[in-house]
Amino acid sequence: MDTEEVPGMSDDALREQVVALHDRLHLVDVRVQRLRAESLSEPPFDVHSIEIRSSPCEVLVEPPRFAVRVNQTVELRRSDEQALAEIEVVLVIDYTLDDGPDPGEDAVSAYVEHNTYFTAHPYLREILQNATLKLGLEPLVLGVLSRDRPRPTEVTLVRRVSPVSVAD
Repeated sequence: MDTEEVPGMSDDALREQVVALHDRLHLVDVRVQRLRAESLSEPPFDVHSIEIRSSPCEVLVEPPRFAVRVNQTVELRRSDEQALAEIEVVLVIDYTLDDGPDPGEDAVSAYVEHNTYFTAHPYLREILQNATLKLGLEPLVLGVLSRDRPRPTEVTLVRRVSPVSVAD
């Protein structure tokens, strides 16, 4: 991990702590702890807006375990802002932590803030796309990530085109 990959971090000592923490972590599991998908009205839907809320990550550091819980809620709304559907996903990302000194709270916070979402993002993307399809909605696709932003800047609702019937 290049120290320049931690945006907004100006303290060289903290940067070094985050790099040292990153070098000691090994991803061992990403699992869904909770998945709740609820349609609040009957299809067909006309989704006008999408709101994504992410709760602050919860962290457990009990060497050799280092775990982060990521919670994301997505609400799809009509043009009058009435909720059509809501999906909540809670992921637990488990790492093992190599032997060494206990990581400092600031280093853990900085690591989680700038790296954990990158680990969680492909799982969240797949779960949200699958859940929207199963609810009878057009699939929701989370946008791509950029190192200078901790969350995607766009979300797309993929509009399905009705099949064109061919005249006999």
